[in-house]
Amino acid sequence: MNKRTINLIFLAASSKKIILLCIFILFILIQTGYSQEKIILKNADKLQGEIINGESVRKATGNVQFTQGNVDVYCNSATQYLTSNRVELIGNVKIYQDTLSLFTNKAVYFGNERRAICEGVVTLKDPNATLRANGGYYLFNESKAVFSGDVIIINPEYRITSDNLTYLRNTEDSFAKGNVIVTTDSAIIKAENIDFYKRQGKTFAFENVSIESDSSIITSDTLTNYSNEGKSIASGNVKINDLNNNATVYGNYLENYENTNYSFIEGNAKLIQIEKENDTLFLYSVKMEAFRNKPEYYVATDSVEVIRGEFLSKCGLAVYSTSLNEVDESINLAIEPIVWQENLQLTGDSIYAELYDRELKTIYVKKLSALANSKNSFLVIHNEEKYFSDRYDQITGTDITIYFEDENIKKVDVSLNSKSIYFLYEDKKANGLNIAEGENMFIYFDDEQKVSKIRIDEEPVGQYVPEVMINSVSLTLPGFHVRDDKPERR
Repeated sequence: MNKRTINLIFLAASSKKIILLCIFILFILIQTGYSQEKIILKNADKLQGEIINGESVRKATGNVQFTQGNVDVYCNSATQYLTSNRVELIGNVKIYQDTLSLFTNKAVYFGNERRAICEGVVTLKDPNATLRANGGYYLFNESKAVFSGDVIIINPEYRITSDNLTYLRNTEDSFAKGNVIVTTDSAIIKAENIDFYKRQGKTFAFENVSIESDSSIITSDTLTNYSNEGKSIASGNVKINDLNNNATVYGNYLENYENTNYSFIEGNAKLIQIEKENDTLFLYSVKMEAFRNKPEYYVATDSVEVIRGEFLSKCGLAVYSTSLNEVDESINLAIEPIVWQENLQLTGDSIYAELYDRELKTIYVKKLSALANSKNSFLVIHNEEKYFSDRYDQITGTDITIYFEDENIKKVDVSLNSKSIYFLYEDKKANGLNIAEGENMFIYFDDEQKVSKIRIDEEPVGQYVPEVMINSVSLTLPGFHVRDDKPERR
């Protein structure tokens, strides 16, 4: 490369730098000139001038009007500082910019920044919304209002109240802090901090959040509401109150779909439905789904625990349902379910409990032959006499149905492969045991929850074992297993 070529390259590079520098200087000059556009006095009934701290000042009174570009200012009296390009406005202050109207009683307008600080109650109006507050400022170049003190913004589709609020006119976005309440046609959202994106239909709420709709109230640490979809996502200390059936659900994460009355909650999920003290339902699981269309029902999955008075249960899947009359209920348990009811223990592939008027009436236990590792249904009755606490009446079969009266067992029906062991007593002394089996068995209980009669329809086989020979037979049926890991309230 010769010397002339090198010089041409150097000149080209230098020219490019000079052009960029000129563009930058021109931009600065334009911005400076724009920002320093002078405020022009258009009208005043009375005008006088003076020098304050070395700066020329004009004091105008009566029908005062100023203008700066597309901003027009009106007031009763004003003090204009010519060098610093600002005006102090007093009395019936009105500022207009295109479709914007700003009203207050006292303000300072800074011409270099095109900013108005309102020192008293201020009202802002544009075609999209009306704002009122105890004070604040407005940036005309940015179309941005920053208001504080009893702020309210009203739109035909929403209303926001808060302690502080920033409003962006070009996008209709609002950023509110302190005692914020957003009211729309579909919900009321409360929080300490809310970012409201009106055109996107999104609301982000933080700290002490609650959202109230027709069927529920949700509280949480954070919440995102999608109003166009009728959807809310909440996280952190989540609680949902079902307004239809006095149920409350807790967890770590929630998605709620208001249009379909469906929600699910994950992470230490807990449902509490309060009736009377002994009728309160506690339902625990990893995940819980709520279907709130009538009749309502809840689906709990993974590490499920159920507590309803003396009715206790554990399983992998539970469905709790209410009826249309809102007093009858059912609980369907699956995936290795176990139920305790006072001194009863019940296991099977599937367990279904019916409650009428809040009282347990019937429990159905089913063997699901198509299920892998299917097991016979099994009922264990623990003897509550302390001297015979190691003796358990047992009933097993394909299916078991248990009938209750006043929460006490009255009858047990066993279908197919029926077997039973029950111990006998006389004057509170052990008196041997009975072993029975057959195709269909019907077992009746007395008021003391002891077997009073057994009836077997097909192929009955029975054996009485005296107390002195009790060690000569097995005291348990195949599949017998007593568990003491009953769930507890928490």
